Amino acid sequence: MIKRTVTQEEYRQKYIQTLSSSTPQQLVQKNWEPWKSYFAVLSKYRDPDKSTVTDRPSPPGYRKEDGERTPRTVIRNEQYTVELGERSRLEIPVGKELKEKYGLGYHDRLRLEVAGELRWTGKQGRLEIVYDRDTETVTADRTVGDKDNPPRRRDSLQPTTLATTGSGEEVVAAVDIGANNLAAVTTTQGDHCLSHGRPAFHTFHAHTERIAERQSILGDDEWSSKQIRRAYHKRGEQRNHAMDALIRDLGEWLFERGVSELIVGALGDVRRKHWSATVTEKTDLFWAHGRFRDRLSDVLECEYNITVTEKSEAGTSSQCPACGSKDVHRSEDLLQCHGCGREGHSDVAGSANFPGNHAAESIDRETSGSMARPAATGENTKVGGHQILVPWLEWDDHAWTVKHDGHSTKEAPVNQSTVQ
Repeated sequence: MIKRTVTQEEYRQKYIQTLSSSTPQQLVQKNWEPWKSYFAVLSKYRDPDKSTVTDRPSPPGYRKEDGERTPRTVIRNEQYTVELGERSRLEIPVGKELKEKYGLGYHDRLRLEVAGELRWTGKQGRLEIVYDRDTETVTADRTVGDKDNPPRRRDSLQPTTLATTGSGEEVVAAVDIGANNLAAVTTTQGDHCLSHGRPAFHTFHAHTERIAERQSILGDDEWSSKQIRRAYHKRGEQRNHAMDALIRDLGEWLFERGVSELIVGALGDVRRKHWSATVTEKTDLFWAHGRFRDRLSDVLECEYNITVTEKSEAGTSSQCPACGSKDVHRSEDLLQCHGCGREGHSDVAGSANFPGNHAAESIDRETSGSMARPAATGENTKVGGHQILVPWLEWDDHAWTVKHDGHSTKEAPVNQSTVQ
């Protein structure tokens, strides 16, 4: 028996009374987009004159959770409005059935409260609303801008060109990305910045332990639960929040110093050299190097016009950035040079070695021989009679705050509970 295919018009008529007349059309269009891409790639794969696609593409699939698809809807660009203020809200059209259910008039639209701020402005595009059953939350994503009207940051008016040094030379920076210290940055003008990743990892690890505890009480035929999925979601969201905030602050810090290029260390194979359960958790789960690297490139290049290039970091943390000697001793985060007696943070030394001799000379001239040191040994020390202050940033679950001489400037989180 051959089952008759439902036409687009029949599909639209089925949901028009619930979703409004324009929404079913947008859903059909969104459903067709991955298939158009699939057929385009398949055509290249079958074309003997084109060798760009060597593996046969697979048809698009539909991701499910416990056998159910994720509830989502799509709203056309001119069919919704967003207003921000003390009572931010989103208004979307609904069909006759929902209007009668919620007591809306013929010309009324469904009004929803919105949390958060819109970071980008531009020509309003399509809106996609997704419901997460595990967290019982609704998120809305929209596209802005087009070829004629590119998107712009709402909270910043960044110029298209960056400042240079007094001699006209462009300022270059290098960042050593890791798990214990998420980012150690050095510029060719001798500026340092170090972001301490251990507090964020401790929060991440606490979620991991709770997940393992809940998994241990599952039945023999069970693989997951709603609580476990919510714990996974919270763990990932908190980690991503810390990394995204760090990248945003790093972009502002680099822009203020006129940096035009950022050199990023390529991911090395750290598992063979330092293998343990904790290292595996940091490198495979918490670190998320690929996401951090892609996000760093997107934000700096698109919003700050800072070019991001990747280079090998092999041996950079085992060489003195001042004299170039490899006769050094490393003890956790501390690097000591036996050649010139320099002491400092090994990750900062690695970032200082990226740009080469020019960075080393600038650092030596600007800092009078000092570089960032681990907090355990005092990251801010007096050298040559001058106090050298190196920003030591620590994540407090809300923002990256500066820490000097072992004393954090962060305040205790405000108790927002109405029940005392």
